[in-house]
Amino acid sequence: MKEIRLYGRRLPDYAHVAPFVGAGRLLAEAALAEGNHVQFRPPWLFLRGFVPESALLRVDTAPIDTADQDYRPDLVVVTDARVPAEADVAAGLQAGGTILVNAVQAPPVQGAGRVLAVDLDSVAKRHRVDLSVPLAAAAAALSGIVGAEALRRAAQARHGRAAAAALAAAAGLVEAGNPAH
Repeated sequence: MKEIRLYGRRLPDYAHVAPFVGAGRLLAEAALAEGNHVQFRPPWLFLRGFVPESALLRVDTAPIDTADQDYRPDLVVVTDARVPAEADVAAGLQAGGTILVNAVQAPPVQGAGRVLAVDLDSVAKRHRVDLSVPLAAAAAALSGIVGAEALRRAAQARHGRAAAAALAAAAGLVEAGNPAH
């Protein structure tokens, strides 16, 4: 089983889906389309507004029988470089796990494994898509949790044609090892 924990902030607005929640949904939809079993846990409905919150995604080829909250993510995705100063994003991270931060430069993270900074905001702005699209692409490229084609279909269904170019750009940044630009 693979686990990804996504961190971000939500606006105090029920009509807006936070990018970390949207990225988790895209990955979950792509995994389901590939025939995998999925458990996606977004934050509680109560909006606290602007405070760091997390969502968890579990994907496996076999049924996921656990409902426990003992999370051991392989990858942690953080939408805001200020979140690691306010939340323990490295909690439970698997040995050899990675923390992906949407930033030009990696912030200090206590107790972290590998911290990778990728400027996904610039990808979202350049391709005029929601930040959830490049977040999902970078997470998929780092973890292999879903295939590129399934993610492209899920993203295009939710965000239109511009999503495909944004997915390729974000995955390319991660795979090229030049994540800052």
